[in-house]
Amino acid sequence: MAGETINIAECARKVSEDIFSYFKWELMPVTDVNFKCHKEDRHKIKKKKKEKTGSFKHTHPADSVFRYFDPYLNKYVYLHTDLKSYSKSSISYTRIRDTLVSLAKTIDCAEGSSEWQGLYGYEHSNYEIRGLLFIYNYDHEYDREFQQHFDKIRLENLEIRKNQILHVIDPARILLLRTIVQDLFYLISKNEFPKSGYSFPYPDLTLHKSHGKEEDRPATIEMLCSPYIVFQFFDFCPADQLTGEKEFVGDGYVIYYCQKGSSELEFVYLFDYLSKFQILSSKASIKIRVVHPEPDPLIKGKFESAKHIYLMDWGNDEARKMNLNRIEFGSPDNILPNYSPGNLAWRVE
Repeated sequence: MAGETINIAECARKVSEDIFSYFKWELMPVTDVNFKCHKEDRHKIKKKKKEKTGSFKHTHPADSVFRYFDPYLNKYVYLHTDLKSYSKSSISYTRIRDTLVSLAKTIDCAEGSSEWQGLYGYEHSNYEIRGLLFIYNYDHEYDREFQQHFDKIRLENLEIRKNQILHVIDPARILLLRTIVQDLFYLISKNEFPKSGYSFPYPDLTLHKSHGKEEDRPATIEMLCSPYIVFQFFDFCPADQLTGEKEFVGDGYVIYYCQKGSSELEFVYLFDYLSKFQILSSKASIKIRVVHPEPDPLIKGKFESAKHIYLMDWGNDEARKMNLNRIEFGSPDNILPNYSPGNLAWRVE
């Protein structure tokens, strides 16, 4: 039984490492350790009366710590990660609440801990520490809205201190991220995406300027939880696997669409985004890959209808029309049932 428990716990670790490496997150080498608590007056668990009295050293766990450079913040973000592997029946409000309380205390202590800094933050002086709860459903049967658990949680009872940030990646988002990674394998095998030499775009904004090398920028936690995730590659020149001859593909964008696509306005908003940041008007190829597990059955029609709505707002501009029409729109083959009649008509192979 102990071995089975260890294997279950290892599931979340394996999945997290496989996923985050493709988004240019770095796993810190020290895992599965405890560091001493230096705020025992706030964090130490109160002993029950039946237990023996006496002091004991309180510690905080560190399952895994990931880090990445945030181009807008211009500093490293360290995600102190609590990895959970649960079956469908084990995912409960109580467990989630207790884990978040523990995680909030952990990062509160990590921020001023010389021991934590020696383990993880020794390379950089400009960084921030956040908490990440990663909940993997290993039996793949969890079908509820995860938000329902948070409806019961009173945030003021989580003991989250000012300026602390806790992120949660739930089973549904993990499924989406795994699907994206699986599809990247497929695109790489077809010489449509590079094994390396890709990054994530961070255009300069009015209040935020991007930093770091463009080709090295990672996906932030905010991007991984957004409605779509944009990959960008440069000067792609793959070699044919049989002949070895190289074909210049150039620059390109692969956009993973994480919503159901139930409204034309969803895509109008996407077109505005692509236009605002000069993606639509660039010479780069653009692929939109729908990765929602249950996309709207009429999503293709709504995508086409959104084109007309968008073009009408721009006076049916021919240049914009050409740019919209060169977008490849479809779904990875592993998302939709192979024999779904409504989807076979628009699936991109």
